[in-house]
Amino acid sequence: MAINELGNYLRARRQTVRPSDVGLPIETGRRVDGLRREEVARLAGISPEYYLRLEQGRDTHPSDQVLRSLARALNLDEVATAYLHRIADPPPLPSFAPLPGSLDDEVFVFLDGFEETAAYVISSCHDVLAVNDRASRIFAFGTVGWNLFDALFTDEARANLPRWEEHVALGISALRERCDPNDPRLHELVGRLLVREPDFARLWERHDVSMQSSGVNATYVPSLGRMLTLKWQSLAVPGNERLTLVAHYADPGTPEAEVLRSLGE
Repeated sequence: MAINELGNYLRARRQTVRPSDVGLPIETGRRVDGLRREEVARLAGISPEYYLRLEQGRDTHPSDQVLRSLARALNLDEVATAYLHRIADPPPLPSFAPLPGSLDDEVFVFLDGFEETAAYVISSCHDVLAVNDRASRIFAFGTVGWNLFDALFTDEARANLPRWEEHVALGISALRERCDPNDPRLHELVGRLLVREPDFARLWERHDVSMQSSGVNATYVPSLGRMLTLKWQSLAVPGNERLTLVAHYADPGTPEAEVLRSLGE
């Protein structure tokens, strides 16, 4: 998966950019929806031969100037541009995701401080490392050791999440952005899901990269017999950039807030 990550990313991104997005005319009888290699090269101000070497993995060290030009040519936003730079010039030290059972006690103390909130801590590979009681009673993954993608690709999740594919697509985009491409845990997870889940394979091949730090989720909770709509916010866990705390909460005085309060009694 980390083999020719740069070339794979460039190829996937150019296939999603329409000529009209970058000011190119739409030709009659055009056979491709995205950009041709020579069009990306021209927009980026580099030779077609050099761009071909980048996609094929025969040149893996483009300059910052070339990367910035490619980002403009491919209409990459700030997050996607940062990802492009990271895979072209990986940090010298790996940043592998912590595994379940490896957290310090301080993280659990930090999690317990979120009152009337359903909260959990995930690694950069989306392994669930800590869960508070409210979250365990609302969400399908339930206990430490689950991976969020294994939870999403269950019949229960498909049935209970009204915007199921949106959840999966958002998770895959965040997985690419957060996780070290050389992490063995990422290889194992993605390799398994590519074989088992066609929907994952289809979305993974798009090479989308994004980071959403807040939103609103609705899920049907069988134990409560009702749909629960909660706001959520992702927060960095102090002292470990590879950990993310996801807190689900409700506005005071709402029925959802009362449900969260009652789950803690």
